[in-house]
Amino acid sequence: MSRRGKSTDKLKRNRGQRKPRKLILIVVEGKETEYNYFNDLKAELRLPTTEIKLHSGSGGDPCQIVEKANSYQNQMTSKPDEIFCVFDHDNKPEKYEQAIKKAQDYGFEDSITSIPCFEIWLLLHFRFTTRSFQNCSEVETQVQRELVNTSSVNKTTNYEKSQDYYNLLKDKLNQAIENAERLEKEQQEMGQVHANPSTKVHLLVKKLQEEKAKVP
Repeated sequence: MSRRGKSTDKLKRNRGQRKPRKLILIVVEGKETEYNYFNDLKAELRLPTTEIKLHSGSGGDPCQIVEKANSYQNQMTSKPDEIFCVFDHDNKPEKYEQAIKKAQDYGFEDSITSIPCFEIWLLLHFRFTTRSFQNCSEVETQVQRELVNTSSVNKTTNYEKSQDYYNLLKDKLNQAIENAERLEKEQQEMGQVHANPSTKVHLLVKKLQEEKAKVP
């Protein structure tokens, strides 16, 4: 009886000492490409000590993504430890810069931006580039060509936003991170701000990988 009582007391103490899970809120611009990408990454990492709440901001104005993130955090019972907004430039320079400032004003982490769009991150899985793109359609065309060249998709298939890009490209993830870091470094050295092309998606990917690395 005595031993059993001690074991019960010890179990209660251990439960009481258990650290709460870290909570990360991620709000993405797209309903498909970005949402599916981070949802698949989340599923693969399976972080036992970190809870990731992923929401779609339903596209559109970058400022709306930031406002959605603020609205989501206000509705949550447990407040997030970190908040990330993922959105594109999409040839909306004023809205883009306003959204970055608004996120800073709310105290969110660095905005996870891409110029002109998220697909730049996908393209960097295949090769390094500093080529400027007029719009997202140009980037999507390049991504599709790379997918066809590597036999990842059928040659008759057009670029599909609903494609499972994380799992399709995860074997090239380290290359994408290296290319994104190189692009960021070169632009910083040249004093370029909001350069085309650019992306910060690798920062969020690495952040989540670091959470995984913390697991005993």
